[in-house]
Amino acid sequence: MPSSYLREKTWDLPHHPLPNKNFILTWVCFGTGAAMTYLTRAEHQALEATQPGWQRVAVENLRHSLVEGERFFTHAKLSDDARRVIFLAFMHQDGIGSSRVLLANELRQAFPAGYALALPDRSCGLVIPRDATAAELVGVRALVETMHAGATTPLSSALLSPTDFALPAP
Repeated sequence: MPSSYLREKTWDLPHHPLPNKNFILTWVCFGTGAAMTYLTRAEHQALEATQPGWQRVAVENLRHSLVEGERFFTHAKLSDDARRVIFLAFMHQDGIGSSRVLLANELRQAFPAGYALALPDRSCGLVIPRDATAAELVGVRALVETMHAGATTPLSSALLSPTDFALPAP
């Protein structure tokens, strides 16, 4: 989430600072009907006291969808010759697609030459391979700006580095 949530909101939001100081890592719970709520300070403290390694489990949960049959990514755009990925999108029905950009191990394996990230909205994350052409990048940037402008919970219109979202070692 944007780090501005710490200044703008009135609740005590448990979080972890990320290398890109414009963002923080927060945690959510999914209740009945897949309703999402942010983890409270009391819930955070209870997990810390009773569930060692719970944050690792939370990241592991990102690898799976709450919806049966939903894939690791939800959308893909391929080059005209269908030989290269221009972007992968994470727009999962759980509403936290942007969080899947934290899955650096999988993304490094899929894009060994490197990649950039886009987080136009809390519900959407995009991964853009470093081998995208200049023309393809123009299209991706335009898409990200359009998505950000129409976002329900806007995060950023910029293309970002994976190092901006590096998680601490286990």
